[in-house]
Amino acid sequence: MFKFLFVVFGFFLLLMALLGFSVFRTFKRILFGSGNAGKQQQARHADEQGKRKKQQTTQQTYTQQPAKKKIIAKDEGEYVDYEEVKD
Repeated sequence: MFKFLFVVFGFFLLLMALLGFSVFRTFKRILFGSGNAGKQQQARHADEQGKRKKQQTTQQTYTQQPAKKKIIAKDEGEYVDYEEVKD
């Protein structure tokens, strides 16, 4: 019986320590701001640079391709008058 109460008490102390740490961290974040703000900004900047590079390579790909020529020549085919047929 004593061992069981000791385990329950130890578990209770562990939960209280975790709760205290969580509350402390929340107050610290409120008062001093998030420490990850610089890292998030750097990650956002890197993402923007990656997007810019991708757009530049896409633009270069389209500008480097030669213009497509018409497949059908002007002297091929004939004009057909359009007539609407009603049932």
